[in-house]
Amino acid sequence: MGHDALASLIPGAIIVDRDLSVHSDLSAAVRESTRPTSIVRRATSVRTAPSTSQLQAAPSFSSSADFSSVLKAVTVSAASSVLSGYDQGVIAAAMLTMRPALGLSGVQQELSIGVTNVAAAFGGVLASYVAEARGRKLAICIANLFFLVGSLAIAAAQGFWLLFAGRALQGVGVGFALVVAPVFTAELVPAAQRGMLVSLSDCSTNLGILLGYSSGLVFLHTPSGWRWMFAVGGVPAVLIVLVIWAVPESPRWLVGVGRDRTALSALNALYTSALAADKFLADIQGEREAAARSEHSGSWRQVLWHEDGVLRGMIWRGLAIAFFSQAIGTEAVVYYAPEIVRAAGVRSDRDVLLATMAIGGVKLLVLLVASQLFDRLGRRPLLLASGVGLLAGLVTMAAGELVPSERAARALALGGLCGYMGAFSLGFSPLTYVMCSELFPSSVRARAMSLALFVTRIVAGVISSSFVSVRHALGGAGTWLLFAPVALGAIVFVALLVPETRGHSLEEVAGIFRARAHERERAAACLLYTSDAADEEDS
Repeated sequence: MGHDALASLIPGAIIVDRDLSVHSDLSAAVRESTRPTSIVRRATSVRTAPSTSQLQAAPSFSSSADFSSVLKAVTVSAASSVLSGYDQGVIAAAMLTMRPALGLSGVQQELSIGVTNVAAAFGGVLASYVAEARGRKLAICIANLFFLVGSLAIAAAQGFWLLFAGRALQGVGVGFALVVAPVFTAELVPAAQRGMLVSLSDCSTNLGILLGYSSGLVFLHTPSGWRWMFAVGGVPAVLIVLVIWAVPESPRWLVGVGRDRTALSALNALYTSALAADKFLADIQGEREAAARSEHSGSWRQVLWHEDGVLRGMIWRGLAIAFFSQAIGTEAVVYYAPEIVRAAGVRSDRDVLLATMAIGGVKLLVLLVASQLFDRLGRRPLLLASGVGLLAGLVTMAAGELVPSERAARALALGGLCGYMGAFSLGFSPLTYVMCSELFPSSVRARAMSLALFVTRIVAGVISSSFVSVRHALGGAGTWLLFAPVALGAIVFVALLVPETRGHSLEEVAGIFRARAHERERAAACLLYTSDAADEEDS
């Protein structure tokens, strides 16, 4: 008896054949067991490909998404970003008491802060291999193991070198989280909500930064409080390692490694419509087949110099956005915010921490508001507004260093700092990895994301490792004005070379760039034709 006939005789049954991979996602089967007709559709859809007309009539991914399942997966992913942010914020707050306790020099302070970014750069590259070979979930698990070991090493540090080693381990975890979390989220969510949900990773990072700042105030008067600040960061890491296995794996990764049936199980866990899941699977399979026709599919050669000029342009635009996001100096401000606040005239440790928390709160609040606008106003307008705000903040902070009045200087410095961090949260902070996840082709997405992270971490590492020295050499005003031309360059770049990607599936974004390239070719052909015609008339 055939599978379809048997399914019609026994409603609600899951038809098992020799390939048991249909059951690889047990949680999806349990969830679907309360909807018998849905199970029959899944069982038959594994064996019978829907017709083209059925796929065209399938409901949209956005309308059929099971957001309880999607949000569960996205939330676990975002939790790793919270830890990543906490590790950035906690070192800034801890330095107020850690530096005298361990007898750190200024150079050792710079190195212990900067090593995290450098380690994150190489951790991001390693993350790409793990994410491509073993899956997104395992990569997130490894990120949290690095967070755990690094936090415990710092909590036990008696001198510079164990602190340095712990910060390096945390940096590797940061690299893993920054590469995998946005990729994992982008590959799970519908296009209409992708900007908001992918930005959840950045919201989570900024929440972690604020929590790291706040921990300084909580443990300010606790003996060896800075040790507890790092130790508590290990608790969430353990929980994430345990919980990550309860969410679906990325369907795009599963298709990429040839596990189509498991991918369909994951899609059925994420979408209430079986036809929508089938259509999503068909789109991903088509992209895989197109990538397979390329000689260097998924290789580093494709990342660095893709043979398809359109895709090459997309990759390099994403990398340029990543570069600008850190070359403006934002990472150094996050790490050295307490010292910048103290230089503005705030004296006591308590007041410094409160002011730093206020700056972190402004950064997070603007980000939460902006996350509601990504899918309404679009990516491009917010990137432009962010660049303008960053430039204005830098000029304002430079003015605060030059005015003679102490009260005016403090107001300009703190106001400019809040405006600067708020402007970063408006666009370049959350949208860097949103744009990268949308611009990078799926065949090289994980590797390209790791390269984008490598660029951001190396740039951030160089700046944060030299910020104190540069500030001493150039002065406050000179340091802020050093970053102003970079902010201006970012504005020009986005205005001229970055199109809007809002509301398009990851597979459709390449079509936007191909259409633009076709328009440029037509314009060039028309210009050449006009020039030739003019030459003929002259002759």
